[in-house]
Amino acid sequence: MNKPIRVLVVEDSEYDTLLLVYELRRGAFDPMFQRVDTPATMSAALDQQTWDIVVADFSMPQFNALAALELLKKKGLDVPFIIVSGTIGEEVAVAAMKNGAQDYIMKNNLNRLVPAVERELREAVARRKRTRAEAELRENKEQFRVAREIQQRLFPKAAPQFGPFDLAGGSYPAEATGGDYFDYLPLADGGLGVVVADVTGHGVGPALLMAETRAYLRTLTMNDTDVGEILTRANRLLADDVDCEHYVTLILAKLDPLSQSLVYASAGHPNGYVLDASGKPKALLQRTGVPLGLQPGGPYIAAPPIRLLAGDIVVLVTDGIEESLSPENDFFGRQRIFEVARDHAKESAREILEALFGAVRNFSQGRPQLDDLTVVVAKVSPSP
Repeated sequence: MNKPIRVLVVEDSEYDTLLLVYELRRGAFDPMFQRVDTPATMSAALDQQTWDIVVADFSMPQFNALAALELLKKKGLDVPFIIVSGTIGEEVAVAAMKNGAQDYIMKNNLNRLVPAVERELREAVARRKRTRAEAELRENKEQFRVAREIQQRLFPKAAPQFGPFDLAGGSYPAEATGGDYFDYLPLADGGLGVVVADVTGHGVGPALLMAETRAYLRTLTMNDTDVGEILTRANRLLADDVDCEHYVTLILAKLDPLSQSLVYASAGHPNGYVLDASGKPKALLQRTGVPLGLQPGGPYIAAPPIRLLAGDIVVLVTDGIEESLSPENDFFGRQRIFEVARDHAKESAREILEALFGAVRNFSQGRPQLDDLTVVVAKVSPSP
């Protein structure tokens, strides 16, 4: 079957127009065409119909190809433009090409018409795909800029001074910003909730979902001190706003300054760690339930309390830390977290935090960061 094509012919000669149409039909096209020979008729044709290609005679009594090309550009239309002329100098043809014409063909050599049309139709498709991709890229960049701005406003400006605990937290967003979040939440019984969370996906949607999660947690911790119950209620509130593609993993650890202990609940979040004063692993803070929003009625139960001693180090992370890749595609992993803690065990929480971020950067050796890197460190200070 012949390929349908819509051709706007800018030509004062009906006979030459029929020759062009005949040549296209010989080349397996089925042209729907219209002939115009003035700026007004061409403008009306462009407004009334979508065209696949414009074929224009170079010079006519009331019009010419350069004026037709300028009219096409003013309309903002991306339509291939081919000049077909009986006489055209090479310098004039080159000038026309610089102004946007895709090709020029002499009327005594119309066997070039079909190959030129086929080529320009292919290139027009590729050009439009590229234009759409560039527009989507600009839109994504703007979304990521907005998401990063939302995300940065969620983070606490500074760690609180809290009993025997030295606290430090930080987050480095990836270019395609996700939904990492950390916070410090005062509890009614004098404890402090430390939360580290991650929403799957990238862009504005995950950032807004994390902002919603933050608001729920801040409200719930004003009236409840049981970390399991807090996550249970947050899960119910979030159930209508998440799906299988966008959910929240979160760990909420409660630090008690009087008993110097830690109690936590984890909604499908990566492991947290408690290390002793030498940096040796002491306890693994594993998942105690599924990510928030996946099972609206599911309860979350707090894990048993962990007694903390002077020098103990609590490390809470998002998966961007352990899943950071080296140039050889090796994961950073938990053992390197332990090594950093061991090497800097005598230092402050802030120094341990910065050492961990530095170790991840050195490990990646400039490789693009695929996910946000978020860490909170809590170190038990020696008793006075």
